[in-house]
Amino acid sequence: MAGLVGIVLIFAPIIAMSSLGEPAFDATREEAAAFFRNTAESSWADAAGTVALLGLVALTWFMVGFCLLLRRAEGEPPWRSTVALVFGALFAAYLFTDASWEAAGNRGADPGLAHFAFDLGNLGFANAWVSMGSFAAFGGWVVLTTRVFRRWLGWLMVASGVGLTLSRFVWTTNAWLLPYALFWIWVIAVCIRLLRKPA
Repeated sequence: MAGLVGIVLIFAPIIAMSSLGEPAFDATREEAAAFFRNTAESSWADAAGTVALLGLVALTWFMVGFCLLLRRAEGEPPWRSTVALVFGALFAAYLFTDASWEAAGNRGADPGLAHFAFDLGNLGFANAWVSMGSFAAFGGWVVLTTRVFRRWLGWLMVASGVGLTLSRFVWTTNAWLLPYALFWIWVIAVCIRLLRKPA
């Protein structure tokens, strides 16, 4: 349940924030500054960011609980599920601590600072794909070797994990969208499977 709640609380604000005109990764200084000016003028943007953080809390519960289930299935030594847990924690830690966009949108930054904050946030997000992908790939490896879930789910996890990690090489393109979508699809599939058959 925590995983599904986390997805809703994370993506609802993201969808709402898209109405503020978020530019592409390779935005110009003026485009980045206009976006942060829109954010500063919006009365609900700060609340949306807080809701997304609460979603991240729920998603962290899911990642920890999922890794503990994998640990039980993996047996001793549970190194793959432990590595998945570490990378899941790194992913969550980055999202909790990166406040570059919030800082730029707080008062509406000048174009130079807006561009720096925009790039810092986007590069950090691209770096987070590596930890996100490693979490998925190592978790998928456990699923494939233990068959704790169906094999297609393990392969989906591995494919999304490898794809996210490789997307870092071409972070300014839209290549990351496919493995990113696959990541969330397997999270939803696991959550539904665990709700239907918790044993």
